[in-house]
Amino acid sequence: MPKTLELRGGLAGLPTNDQAAVKAFTDVIRKHRGHSSTPLARLASIAFDISIGAKETRQDKFDLAVARGMEARQKLAEAEGGSLSSEEVARLLRISKTAVLKRLEAGRLLAWREERLQAARFPRWQFDEHGQVLSGLTEVLDCLNQDEGLDAWGKILFFLQTKASLGDKRPLDLLRDAKVKEICLAAQAYAE
Repeated sequence: MPKTLELRGGLAGLPTNDQAAVKAFTDVIRKHRGHSSTPLARLASIAFDISIGAKETRQDKFDLAVARGMEARQKLAEAEGGSLSSEEVARLLRISKTAVLKRLEAGRLLAWREERLQAARFPRWQFDEHGQVLSGLTEVLDCLNQDEGLDAWGKILFFLQTKASLGDKRPLDLLRDAKVKEICLAAQAYAE
């Protein structure tokens, strides 16, 4: 068992059956350590569906919803080239990591925080083929940032889902075509 789990009292506070389950899950994850977390989360979701899907309790439904949510986030994280670390973005933009994080805090870049490490991960698609921030992204983020309740995943979903108001196109596709006004109108409606 990892020391961090033991230090947090992870297994000690669990009933014996739960301890065995954690150990079994840990063994499976260790066997597939070479895989990224995305396929592993997808496989875990499928396993939950197979093993729990027939039950109808609220907890089972909640567990399935959590697994589906994890899978959906992983798909968003992988979309359009995956993600970059703050260090990789700093090299790409030829600025310091501190400057990258300041842009993130100011709402001029889009990133989510990894749950375990709290490290920022930046969707690759917000940068063009020349290593620059997509033109118009800041303006669209300004519109989305008007809704304080909209988190990074909600903003990422906005860019990657087709919208009827945009002719069944994705805001990201229109952003690449420099149609910022249309996207800002859709962003304002989305943020309300």
